[in-house]
Amino acid sequence: GRPWAKDLVHVPFGMVSFEGQTLSTRKGQVVYLEEFLNKAINKALALINEKNPSLENKEQIARQVGVGAVIFYDLYSSRIKDVDFWWDRALNFDGETGPYVQYTHTRCCSVLRKAAEMSLPEADMNALTDDEAQALLRLLGRFPDVIKEAAEKYEPSMITRAVTDIAQAYNKFYYEHRILDGEPATAAARVALTKATKDVIKTGLWLIGIEAPERM
Repeated sequence: GRPWAKDLVHVPFGMVSFEGQTLSTRKGQVVYLEEFLNKAINKALALINEKNPSLENKEQIARQVGVGAVIFYDLYSSRIKDVDFWWDRALNFDGETGPYVQYTHTRCCSVLRKAAEMSLPEADMNALTDDEAQALLRLLGRFPDVIKEAAEKYEPSMITRAVTDIAQAYNKFYYEHRILDGEPATAAARVALTKATKDVIKTGLWLIGIEAPERM
């Protein structure tokens, strides 16, 4: 009887299980969200202490990474598919995961901090002719259409997969080309591409409720 009822849409999603175990409230097999997220944060903090113990604001970044890993894992597959959550997969920094995409964002931030200390000329965008840069540009250019389609289909996994593809493409570009070296106008173009990548990844993560730390 509410006036807004006519605008409601039922959006179904698949079953959720935890490390091979089916969840059931009737059988007492439940996972409480607050405890689950706290465990994710603690696991992320342990990884940070192992890989980068001198990192500032470790607790804040652990929260961003831990919570982000859970959201990303849940939203990576099509919403109608079943999800089986595994800690080692969700918190993996290699692969199609939240921490991997977040780390790519921090890599872009690191490049931009170094570039800010340089005196670069106006970018020569015509210099971005290599295959890696072109592949990345195509993905960035398509992202607005991905957002529109994801909204129309109520399918957040389209955004999750798009930012993963962009992160993978940027990392390939990063490894194949020394961004800040070489001809200054070319370096400036590569920095501009890095900035665009950073902005799109941050926007994509924000759209699915994940923060993008600048250091990890």
